[in-house]
Amino acid sequence: MELLVPERRVRIIKSTEDKAIGTFYEEIFKECENNNDVLESFQEIERAFKANPNYELLHGARERLSISFRDIHSLQEIRFIAED
Repeated sequence: MELLVPERRVRIIKSTEDKAIGTFYEEIFKECENNNDVLESFQEIERAFKANPNYELLHGARERLSISFRDIHSLQEIRFIAED
């Protein structure tokens, strides 16, 4: 008998941290079919946040499999992390 293991989808988790008021929040931002979908999603996220002058890039997906931004006004940090 053959055992079929369902393919695991990779989730991109969005975490938001506001150090000024001491809050931390996580949510599933997107579920991806495969690694290519994850990389394409990270590129889209990075482009969108870089285009917004209210955010500064702390590190991009090329450095590690996550992306971090900071709101320049509130200093709130937003991270997108891939996990399976």
